[in-house]
Amino acid sequence: MAPVTRQAILEDLRERIRRIERRPSHREGFLPSGRPEVDALLPGGGFPRGALSHLAGGPASGKTGLALEILAAALREGGLAAFVDGRGELYPPAAESLGIDLERMLVVRVTGDAATGLWAAEAVLASGAFAAAAIDVPVSRLPAARGEAMLRRVQMAAEKGGAVGLWLGPAEGGRIPAAVRLDLAGAPRPERIRARGQAGPGGGHAA
Repeated sequence: MAPVTRQAILEDLRERIRRIERRPSHREGFLPSGRPEVDALLPGGGFPRGALSHLAGGPASGKTGLALEILAAALREGGLAAFVDGRGELYPPAAESLGIDLERMLVVRVTGDAATGLWAAEAVLASGAFAAAAIDVPVSRLPAARGEAMLRRVQMAAEKGGAVGLWLGPAEGGRIPAAVRLDLAGAPRPERIRARGQAGPGGGHAA
């Protein structure tokens, strides 16, 4: 993607965030997903605010559906949600069927350029405007060192903004700086969901 196009995308995103921004003084604690078999595995009974959580799994593993349910839970609390769609695969009617109010969820579509997707994720998480944000960006397209550095910035943005950051990625691949990792294999039944690297907000790394 040409730099001018990338800059235009990011400037548009910043302007959209400015229109809705309502930075909280501080967010802490945990956000339950509303799915008991998942929440029972998590420290505090939910996903940590001000941190990344890694939802790991392959195609049809259920990670996108779980992420949307968590975003719906954030919306029910009265917050706003965001989805950074770096693959162009989010289907809004499916999101709506899981309880998402599409008028209160910002969808950022950035396809073909992983770096721009990560910059967008950083802007969304650091803004403080969103209670929860899901990030589906194919970071494997970036050189390893650059991808790790940008992921660290995304992690710090979640800590700054206080959002529940949900990283959607494959089970294999680079290390994600997440406080919690859930491995989903196939249909997300309780016995096929494993919590690893559990820690409170801002602490620990994925196994």
